[in-house]
Amino acid sequence: MVILCPLFTLGQGRFTVNGRMKIEGGDLSSTRVVVMKDGVKERTISSGLNKFTLDLETGHTYILSFEKDGYVSKKLSFNTNAPAEAAANGFTPFDFAVSLFKQYDDINLVVFNQPVGIIRYDEKTGDFDYDTDYTKSIQSQLQQVLAEVEQKQKEEGDAAKAQEAKAVEEAKAKAKAEAEAQKQAAAKAKAEAEAQKQATAKAKAEAEAQKQAEAKAQAEAEAMRRAEAAKNTPAAPVASERPQAPEKAIEAPAPKPAKRAAAPPAQHAASISKGVEGSDVRRTASPMIQEEASRVQRARMNTSEEVRPVEAVEVPEVLVDQRTIVETKQVVSIITVTRGSTVTEYRKVTYKWGGQYFFKNGATCSQEMFQLGTQVDDLAGVSPRSKLD
Repeated sequence: MVILCPLFTLGQGRFTVNGRMKIEGGDLSSTRVVVMKDGVKERTISSGLNKFTLDLETGHTYILSFEKDGYVSKKLSFNTNAPAEAAANGFTPFDFAVSLFKQYDDINLVVFNQPVGIIRYDEKTGDFDYDTDYTKSIQSQLQQVLAEVEQKQKEEGDAAKAQEAKAVEEAKAKAKAEAEAQKQAAAKAKAEAEAQKQATAKAKAEAEAQKQAEAKAQAEAEAMRRAEAAKNTPAAPVASERPQAPEKAIEAPAPKPAKRAAAPPAQHAASISKGVEGSDVRRTASPMIQEEASRVQRARMNTSEEVRPVEAVEVPEVLVDQRTIVETKQVVSIITVTRGSTVTEYRKVTYKWGGQYFFKNGATCSQEMFQLGTQVDDLAGVSPRSKLD
């Protein structure tokens, strides 16, 4: 009697598969793998799909469906029937990768209703591998669909590049327009500020002119008032230069005792007329005219010079701060001179190749100006301070 042993055994051993998923033009969010065992849904995997591992029991048929909304679903079939002795020895883990692409309405995707690959036990190799006969049967359909998909993807890529270029151009145009608008707004604001400045200056000038006109009118009115008042005021009598001396002798007033003046000599007639009958033989006296000494003391000139107080001139303190900065290609000497509230910064930049440049408050200056401004010994009240960086 011959005893026949089955070639394949069921439920004896496990077959490990290692899978990876990729989404063209997207990510793995909302991606899932539905595991069907002998036509019955066993489980759904929705995380860690970038790299995952499944242990499949031997002696069954598994369908793995890779799905994502808006993308074409793909299926892989695993027939785990294998000889018992092969299952006892174990199988090499099977590695595979599945890539999903977007779904297009104008591309016939019927070929993807069936598995894109079948993995079964190969007696030649003693392990699991792709069923090459099945792959060859659908190869032409897959290549045609993939070619159409690549063309669509190329068109979408070109459209996306064109859209991106258009967006860049629009952004440039918008930025240019905004810059021009800002420039015009700045020019308008500047013009308005200048107009406001001129209007303010004009108003100030008009106010000053009005003030001067009012002052002039007031001065003219005051002059007219004074002239009118002077016109209506009677003229004061004018005293004669010297009153006529009376015919009779005028006695001179007695001088002050301290300054008694000598009496003038008596004056007599030069000749005495002869007596004539019927005539007046009395001697006549000539009038004496004498000026009274002025009682107003004459002003005396004071030849002494007035001594004016010497005003103290405050000399501001001068502080000098010196720093030297040594760099790879240059040495910078910074000298800060502070006079009161005025601060002046001098810089001398010496390059390694021998060139020297001088600056005053950030602007270039001559070496002579630099030396005149930084001569510490010639600065009054100087307090030098130095610092090496």
